[in-house]
Amino acid sequence: MDDPDGEPVPEIVYENLDPDAPIRYWYGEEHANRLRDIGFEVDYQSRALDAHLERLFDTRDYDYSVQRWLDGFDPDNALRTPASEATLAEGGGNVAGYYDEEYEELLSDQRSAVDEDERQAIVHDMQEKLVTEHVLHPIIVQDRAMPYRTDAVSNVRGTLEDGLASIWNMIQVESEDGTLSAASHEDLTSLDPVTGLVTRANRDMISLVYDRLMHADPEQEYMPEPWAAESVEWPDDTTVEVTLREGMEWHDGEPVTAEDVVFTFEYHEEENPDFGGLAENLDTVEAETDLDVRFDLSEPDAIFESVILAGRNSSLIPQHVWEGREPDEIVDEEDYVGSGPFQFESISLGEELRLSAHGGHHHEPNVDEFIRVETADASSTASVVQGGEVDMVNFDLPPDQLVTLEDDDDIELESALMTSIHYGVMNQRREPFVNDTVRHATAHTIPREEIVEIGADGFGQVITSTLSPDLEFWYNDGIDPYEYDLERAMEILADDGFEWDTDGRLHYPPDYEMEEEWDDPNQPPS
Repeated sequence: MDDPDGEPVPEIVYENLDPDAPIRYWYGEEHANRLRDIGFEVDYQSRALDAHLERLFDTRDYDYSVQRWLDGFDPDNALRTPASEATLAEGGGNVAGYYDEEYEELLSDQRSAVDEDERQAIVHDMQEKLVTEHVLHPIIVQDRAMPYRTDAVSNVRGTLEDGLASIWNMIQVESEDGTLSAASHEDLTSLDPVTGLVTRANRDMISLVYDRLMHADPEQEYMPEPWAAESVEWPDDTTVEVTLREGMEWHDGEPVTAEDVVFTFEYHEEENPDFGGLAENLDTVEAETDLDVRFDLSEPDAIFESVILAGRNSSLIPQHVWEGREPDEIVDEEDYVGSGPFQFESISLGEELRLSAHGGHHHEPNVDEFIRVETADASSTASVVQGGEVDMVNFDLPPDQLVTLEDDDDIELESALMTSIHYGVMNQRREPFVNDTVRHATAHTIPREEIVEIGADGFGQVITSTLSPDLEFWYNDGIDPYEYDLERAMEILADDGFEWDTDGRLHYPPDYEMEEEWDDPNQPPS
């Protein structure tokens, strides 16, 4: 139209990471162009990680962004983090500004539903709600394919999320000379099992040195199964009885006892910033015998096993090493005493970590020694495995490096989908994405197939829900996809009265009253 009666739709501030995140940077630019194609003005901005996170999680000064987040084997984190009232607070993951009383009730219901089938139904409903109400736009899940040398190792087993860094691979893999070596370009800064300030590299190594009572088992659809525990029983919905395996020892030879377990969970609750909020239903932990521990809960808690007993913030620590430690006391090498399948030998930060097999462990490794080599960057990591200097890579490599390694006859790529997903998120605190029609239309502007094939070089999978599809029990595969279709996007807008001027710019319907921006972006709307 020459002169539409409605106001022009405000410019979209598209917030993204800089080229250090190549996949997101590439498809963010592509998606911004698709939004321009249907009439939006777009200010595309990309920043380094710290500045990007500040815009999203602190100031909330953006309109559209793409993220890769929401990891974990239990669905609670992926449902709570991006859409709950609790995570509206500054720094929280609800950057969309979504608030819905029904959704809050569903969050509570799924956590208290200790019957798995009942909880599955609620989790499926929540995923559908997030997608159909356009809180998130699911895009893809990446394949964390990792290379290993077939002439050096065998019996390799990659798993969901962790790939070759998985504890299941690390205890199972075999090496001809008894030594397993791996390369990674992520900084390893500490083996501190209590602090919440850990990178993926830290977490991967901590899980080898420190046991947990349970682990997500790939043979059981990644449901938690006993690990350091011989058994985990629920005599009722608020009581959990754990019996430890007999004969377990810390790496210094001291026995692992129920008192150590009690100390562990009390210490984590006080000192581990990532544990306390998760354990809100944990009332008491008591040792009943040398091997038996009872956990009393304030109310039924469906995530207790997966997040508390099997969670990455629940490493068992020895009371005789950690008791009396000051909260700000630095954890150093002499404190790296766990009970896990590998024990600490030495570390040179930025260069090399050495672990040895913990003889007699209930999941004793098939190798005698593990050496982790730290490289300068992804190209260096790919180079050392291709040159035979290490046996495998236990960290992400970008698609361009993977494509090169695929052509090497002595190298195989072990596929492992992530649990974290790529998704689009819209700021519902202000125009234009406070408008549901706008959110609905933009759901049809994401070229998912192109993102997988070009952006990720085929190392990924299109998703239509808000979890990784390899979490098969929890993933809702029945949600109708919002196919990439720009004509359909424009039709949705036109049906609701939106118009375009002669320059192709989108205008609101003539009688549309724009919403005021929230006064406080970190609180629910009044």
